[in-house]
Amino acid sequence: MRTRWILLCSLMCFALCSAAKDASSESSKFKILAIFGHNGKSHFDVFKPLLESLARRGHDLTVVSHFPRSEKSIAAEPLPNYKDVSVLDGEHNVMVNVIDLREMHDTIFKTITNIYMLSVMARMTCENVLKNPELKRIVESGEKFDLVITESFNTNCFMPVIKKLDAPFVQISTHQLMDWAIDQLGTSYEASHKPSIFSGLERPMNFLQRTWNVLAIWLTTSAYDTIFHWHDQSLGEKYYGPGVPDVKEISKNVSLMLLNTHYSLHGAQLFPPNIVEVGGMHLPSKPSPLPKDVKKFLDEAREGVLYFNLGSMVKMASIPEEKLTAVLNVLSSIPRKVIWKWETDQVPLKSSNILVKKWLPQFDILSHPNVKCYFGHGGLLGLTEGVYNGVPMVLMPLYGDQHQNSYAAQARGAAQVLTYPDLNEQSLRHALDEAFNNTRYRENAKKLSRAFKDRPVTPLETAIWWVEYVARGDSVTYLKNEAARMPWYQRNLIDVGVFLVAVVSLSLYATYRVAKHLLCKGNKTKGNRDRTASKKRD
Repeated sequence: MRTRWILLCSLMCFALCSAAKDASSESSKFKILAIFGHNGKSHFDVFKPLLESLARRGHDLTVVSHFPRSEKSIAAEPLPNYKDVSVLDGEHNVMVNVIDLREMHDTIFKTITNIYMLSVMARMTCENVLKNPELKRIVESGEKFDLVITESFNTNCFMPVIKKLDAPFVQISTHQLMDWAIDQLGTSYEASHKPSIFSGLERPMNFLQRTWNVLAIWLTTSAYDTIFHWHDQSLGEKYYGPGVPDVKEISKNVSLMLLNTHYSLHGAQLFPPNIVEVGGMHLPSKPSPLPKDVKKFLDEAREGVLYFNLGSMVKMASIPEEKLTAVLNVLSSIPRKVIWKWETDQVPLKSSNILVKKWLPQFDILSHPNVKCYFGHGGLLGLTEGVYNGVPMVLMPLYGDQHQNSYAAQARGAAQVLTYPDLNEQSLRHALDEAFNNTRYRENAKKLSRAFKDRPVTPLETAIWWVEYVARGDSVTYLKNEAARMPWYQRNLIDVGVFLVAVVSLSLYATYRVAKHLLCKGNKTKGNRDRTASKKRD
């Protein structure tokens, strides 16, 4: 009888523990809305692994983007709790192979040009997303979400949606922080040693470069706070009424910023706890099998391989003829094999040492031991993959953050930077010769790779933990930097500085006036004594 009671009690305890575990498991499932308006594929390639991993963990995701999961992906892994809301239409296509190299010019107005292009892209994508009927239905239905995830890039136009949903939100930056995002988060610009993403400066900076860096930060932040802000605010009022709060103020409520950077490459920075570096979040845990022809080509290349790819947005086939001739002369003559991304069927040169493909599995190729050099444009995804695999690089930045990424790799001694205007046969041959034959580059690349990979958990696991942490909501208020709510002049102690200068100035002026008064009084007294003495003598 006693044994029976013990067994019954044990079974009841087991049942209660299982029920508690199930309840706990159920309560940890969150409802998440993700809004990614930008139509650049390379940007969404950063977000995709995180979103799919959250769905695998049982969270319900509604993803608004230009990149719905393909039929092939769905067949391989259904993920029924991952719901796509596609904003694709005939007018706004995804940005793949859209950069024409014939239109790339390095001018003194590069910063203004970059700002203008960001503004144009924001105008195209914002209205396209905000007018989407399914997103409007979600907002108007009063559907509740535990968390919203969106991108930190070139617009705050989705802030009214976040405000309407009344949910905490996380932002993800696919590159180092934009100047205006630094202001939004209330952190430091560190302009004395950190080049702005728009300044295009090498490190370390001299006096004139630091001066330009400060001006570039002021210019870009001012443009965002006026031109960009007016547009974002007007769109918010167009779709959600004239009572929409200031979108910039809404953006300051961000609970967490995930950065696709790592201090080993871009350098250490002073971040508050709600800014978390997850550089390499898009990297798979291991390489996938290569296509047979690519594998055979790489396996047989014992002399080493140059991997040449300028990313998903640049149309390599648009390169001007004189530069193409220089590139072909170099590639066909070096004692290495070359694997090259070229988008058209009209291959400019057929050479036994060159394999040309319209699409290439970049990470898998860079993971091959025979790849000894990567020639890219400094985009952060390809650069990160090169860093991860310890491959020396030749980088030719073209636009956006590519200049800062490339100069960061150069500062670490892992890359040669070649500017596009200077691309010719001599400069390319020299850069490749350095990357292949100067052992310093390979040693530094391997050293950087070890530092980049040496973390307690993977970048993706870090991102997942922080997203779930914010969704749980208990400690979010403790993460935020109080400086984000302060005016810029208070945050940078401008008011204190002005006050102290005024006090010192008034003190010096008062001292001067007192001294002058005493001196005049002394001179007057002396003059009186002299006159009295003169009268007595008379």
